[in-house]
Amino acid sequence: MNTFKRSLAVFLATSSIALALPLAANAGPMMGDGMGGGCGQGRSAMRGGPGDGLPPMMKKLNLTPEQEAKITELRKQDSELISAKYQSMRDSRAQLHEMQKNGDYDEAKVKALTEQGAQAMAEMAQLRARQHHQMMAVLSPEQRQQFAAQREERMKRWEKKRGDKPAA
Repeated sequence: MNTFKRSLAVFLATSSIALALPLAANAGPMMGDGMGGGCGQGRSAMRGGPGDGLPPMMKKLNLTPEQEAKITELRKQDSELISAKYQSMRDSRAQLHEMQKNGDYDEAKVKALTEQGAQAMAEMAQLRARQHHQMMAVLSPEQRQQFAAQREERMKRWEKKRGDKPAA
């Protein structure tokens, strides 16, 4: 029985790491690009808060009222779907955690829960990528260049904060 519990603990820890790795890989650029794609700003958007409006970096681009309205509309159109995917991911993690806490193990259920969480994460990334593309299409070429420069500067600050060395 002790071997079973140890094996279960190792498996759950490994699967938790596997589920968390895409989030960790996602954490930098998506959360630090000012698009509201990760934690912080994104959570506001999921609750219908200020994240549904203009992303902070977009506010610095001197947008026309038409551009502002279009970008706000694009962000709102997917906010409920992104929120549902985020909730699905959280629910699958919570169920895995509950199984671990109770010492339960059902291989089929663990597999289904990890796949459900990974699928929700993938769909959120796809929605965000599409949304980003659509928002960039609203900007003028000069505004896109300005946005790219702001994003690059933000990434440099983020890497410096983390102690990363910039890619050569």
